[in-house]
Amino acid sequence: MFKAKRLFTPGPVPIEPHILAKGAEQPPYNRTPEFSAFTHDILRGLGNVFQTAGPVAILTGSGTAAMEAAVLNFLNGSDKVLVINGGTFGQRWCDLCRIHAVSYDELKLNPGGDIDLDQLSRILSGKTFTALLINAHETSTGQLYDIEAVGRIARKYELLYVVDAISTICADPFLMDEWLVDVAILSSQKALALPPGLSFVAMSGRALAKLKTTAPKSLYFNLADYLDNQERGQLPYTPAIGLLVQLHQRLTDIEALTLSESIRQHKQRACYFRDFLAISSCGALPTRQSNAVTAILCEKDDAFAIVQRLRQHYDIEAAPSGGALKHKIFRISHMGAQNVTDADALILALRQIMS
Repeated sequence: MFKAKRLFTPGPVPIEPHILAKGAEQPPYNRTPEFSAFTHDILRGLGNVFQTAGPVAILTGSGTAAMEAAVLNFLNGSDKVLVINGGTFGQRWCDLCRIHAVSYDELKLNPGGDIDLDQLSRILSGKTFTALLINAHETSTGQLYDIEAVGRIARKYELLYVVDAISTICADPFLMDEWLVDVAILSSQKALALPPGLSFVAMSGRALAKLKTTAPKSLYFNLADYLDNQERGQLPYTPAIGLLVQLHQRLTDIEALTLSESIRQHKQRACYFRDFLAISSCGALPTRQSNAVTAILCEKDDAFAIVQRLRQHYDIEAAPSGGALKHKIFRISHMGAQNVTDADALILALRQIMS
């Protein structure tokens, strides 16, 4: 039904054959001591990729599910939130706050623009906020924010610091505890290089204290329930067991490779592609780029038309943009099981299209 294509999309990404093979195995029954030990192994591996000593809740759901769980569990009507809105996923924080009646202001950035830290400090000093919500990597524009520097500011004003790190963890350095992040979010289909369907919420001690004071507003997304069950190696509801089997293998692979080497490989792939970009008629949109994605700004060509031609004539999937950026930028992912042959095929195709 679906013709095989080279994937340069920021989720799903190409998956290693041995990980795919794990997904074809019969899922085990999960209410057993063996599965509990298996879950504890996964939780240790997740602590490594988040770089945290705190607990991590495992959800069956997309990254947006984990974002919503964060809003439901750590915020309520008495909170006042500042959202950093630099694109599609910054806007998602705004939408979640609006839907769940959480009062918020937004610091709206131009596409691909960075945060003015002095301006951020002035905004926070002028009003009484209780939380700061940000996307570490605004995947819609490719912009990578200085989460460490923003974390110092958030702590200065005693804010709960909530970070969507979905498309940066394993591709860029992310040190949750060291950078003073209180809640960090990840999902399976980015640099973890797994199928979509799992997401994770990591929590600091400050977040756990807040969790205890917030009344549950959801049965399925009650994170306290997840943490209670995970102490015995179980989840409160039937999880995506097959995906957990793949996750266990992937976390084992990352530990053997080392997290720093995973990041280095993403950087190497990004630099290899950007060396070509530097001599093309296009440029990169953001002022500060992630290793995960290159957002390509087209000044002469139609970005959406390039994506269509890659798909129709070269069997290559790139990521288009939406809204006002639809015809201006497209995105190339450097995540997952890519190699030099894949990158060369993409570069050759782009040279032919742009000529």
